[in-house]
Amino acid sequence: MEEKSMGFFSRLFGHDAHDEEKMANIRRSIRSEIDIAECIEAHMKWKGRLQSYLDGTSREQLDPMVICRDDQCVLGKWIHGPALNYFHDDEGFHKLRSDHANFHFVAGSVVKKVQERDLAGSDALLKNEYARASRDVIQDLAELNKHLHRQDQ
Repeated sequence: MEEKSMGFFSRLFGHDAHDEEKMANIRRSIRSEIDIAECIEAHMKWKGRLQSYLDGTSREQLDPMVICRDDQCVLGKWIHGPALNYFHDDEGFHKLRSDHANFHFVAGSVVKKVQERDLAGSDALLKNEYARASRDVIQDLAELNKHLHRQDQ
């Protein structure tokens, strides 16, 4: 029951006093590889980028075939690479990985609909599925960040 109450990433960051130094080292190692707060900010900025694209005020040339790939951004490269060393069997990590893939799929779909001149469909996607996907990724990242910044002894 203890593991469940800890939420995501509890398998790696569980409470075991004799492993506390090891866990602190793992947290430091992960923090040296990726800045989760920056990843949260980058994913939050996508809403504005997509809204500008939908409104026709963006100067960016967005490619839905690139955006839909979840292994191109900083977070995606980490998720598909070094993070597997720590989280390969962690349910919370697999939720983050799935939510992140969905986020990119939906963001790519928003751009594709704009390019197809389906502005109403794009707007609905942005306000519904995209909003949910974004919220899920940000919540997952916030949970991971909480574990990564626990007190290190």
